Amino acid sequence: MKGVIFNLLESLIVDKFGDEILEEIYAEAHFSADVLPFVGPESYPDSDWFAMATLLSEKMNLPVDDLVYELGKYMFPVLADRYPVFLDNLRSPLEFLKSVNDVIHVEVDKLFEQSNPPLIKVEDVNHNKARLRYYSERKLCKLVEGLLDGVADYFGQKISYSHQQCMRDGARECILHLQFS
Repeated sequence: MKGVIFNLLESLIVDKFGDEILEEIYAEAHFSADVLPFVGPESYPDSDWFAMATLLSEKMNLPVDDLVYELGKYMFPVLADRYPVFLDNLRSPLEFLKSVNDVIHVEVDKLFEQSNPPLIKVEDVNHNKARLRYYSERKLCKLVEGLLDGVADYFGQKISYSHQQCMRDGARECILHLQFS
């Protein structure tokens, strides 16, 4: 996993729970190596990120899925601010979501070696409905749900979604049905 994702989790922890909690997590986490600080373009084992998320869950007495969802919602405006070029000329959440796999992740692969971004494909169903296919070995579908809500907030347009199938239940990929209003 790229360091930028670790950095986003660190920022969320500081913003929502405080510096002290982040320092406690650093002190208690069993990282794969002496890796601190996490550097944005570098790659780190997924297990280190999951160790941080699990410790945060335990410390805050919140389910990991809830924290992963919150990270997804938190990270969209941060990434939109850092990389506004990916939002230029896009007028709707659907336009943005369609660009993730074929534009944004292509650029991510160019910028960061060994980035391994998830597959996120969006297909139109009709004028206000779409189907989102998500695949990642990390199975962070709650992050995708948070990102959807972050995208909706950014564009000021509600997105309703339902998880029709999930990798965490044994499916090959997650499929979410989206409705835009």
